Parts: sequence; C-alpha cells; structure tokens
Amino acid sequence: MMKNNKIKVGQKLANPSKDDLYVHPYAKAALCVWQRLRPKTTYINMKFLDNFYRPPLRLVDGGDDAFYFFNDFQRVDQVLRFENDSDHPCLIIPESIKDVQQLAWMEVINLMFLKGIHHPDLFKALKCTAPQSVICQLMGVRQLTVKEYCHFAGISQSSYEYRQCKFALEDRVLGIPQSMSWLSGAP
Repeated sequence: MMKNNKIKVGQKLANPSKDDLYVHPYAKAALCVWQRLRPKTTYINMKFLDNFYRPPLRLVDGGDDAFYFFNDFQRVDQVLRFENDSDHPCLIIPESIKDVQQLAWMEVINLMFLKGIHHPDLFKALKCTAPQSVICQLMGVRQLTVKEYCHFAGISQSSYEYRQCKFALEDRVLGIPQSMSWLSGAP
C-alpha cells in the first residue's frame, strides 16, 4: 500500500536575479562540469514571449528571498545573462536531495548527445566528479566503464579512443616551449 504523501508545490511569477538565485549545494559540482564541457550555443530570445509560455524554472525556496536552482542550466544561464529584467514562471518545490542530484547530473549526461562534445573529457568528469550511484542509476548500468559510456552515448568505442588519442597528440604538439630563443640560432 502506498502512502499518501502531500507534496506542496508552489507556482508563481518571479524575477530571479543574480542577488537571490543560487546554485543548490548538491548541484554545484554538476554545474561546474556542465559549464566547462558544454558546447557554445546561440541564444534564443524568449524575452518577448508571454510569461506563462516560457519554460518554468524549478527552484527550492531557501528562505530570506533566496532561491536555489539545480537543473535546466542552459535556461538559468540565459535568464541570468539576457532576461534578468523580466518575470519568469517558477515552480517552487520541496527539496529532495536525491532528486536534486539526479536532475543536476542529468544535465551533464545530456551533454553526451550534443554535437561537438569531447567524450573522453566528459567520461573523465563523470568518473571523477559525479556520485557514481547517481550516474549508474541514470544511465541504467552497474558500473561506469568506457564500454558502458560509449553504448549509452551511442558512439563506438573506437571513435572514443580515436578522440582520446587525437587530443593527447594535439596536446603534445601544442606543448611548444615558452622560450622561442632557439629559433634565432643564437648560442
């Protein structure tokens, strides 16, 4: 028999600004990985859409007029950079650390399916930074391995290894010494 949980979800229009919108502590690591690895995208101006047609921001009420976001990083980035002078629909939800972590890391996992992502860097970030139980649950695997990552991302393991080797070679070639005095032929 299931318990009848009463979840109180609030909905309102808010004008989140840099002063009262913060990243949730359990989403900080995911946001850092997402910001470092995401490909640059163009901005779609939703500023002129009616407030109720914009995608709502999911926020946790931190009290004292502070709100915490934990997912939809691209949308929050756009709101803070381009649309911080208008109201936005917000869902104020009760905090569930498990859900916050899953939604935050789902943003990072979704990078796998974008064009131009460097898969070896993303795999390394997931392996080193993310809570493994959350990543494995989201990807439906027992253990995060290169093979499982490639299967989930829909890429071949040889393509992954090629990108890894290519990056290592480019890094070695670009490692030119800072002092260029050897070019002049001076002793």
